[in-house]
Amino acid sequence: MVSNSFSPLPGTLVQQAVTDTASGIGSGNIPSGSRYAEGFVRTAAIVETRDGTTPTATKGTQWDAGDLIILRSRREIVNFSAVEQTSTDASIDWQFYNRAPGK
Repeated sequence: MVSNSFSPLPGTLVQQAVTDTASGIGSGNIPSGSRYAEGFVRTAAIVETRDGTTPTATKGTQWDAGDLIILRSRREIVNFSAVEQTSTDASIDWQFYNRAPGK
């Protein structure tokens, strides 16, 4: 049973590979109880969207290596998609939570 405290869901640290083809987190990696996620961008810059549209290297929100991405709802988590900004593959380390902080 999921706790009401703000803490990571057990076993939900996953890595998303980001290449020149836009892709999401992957439904198999998104826990059913997740309502909030934090992603740490590794290696290289990415561009993302979270409204269901496909990002490109020049369309979407850019995040650089070392940035932290916050997804504040199940909808944002499911609709998140990212693509590398340059020709360097990147990755995002995701941690999922049962609720947003302060809720």
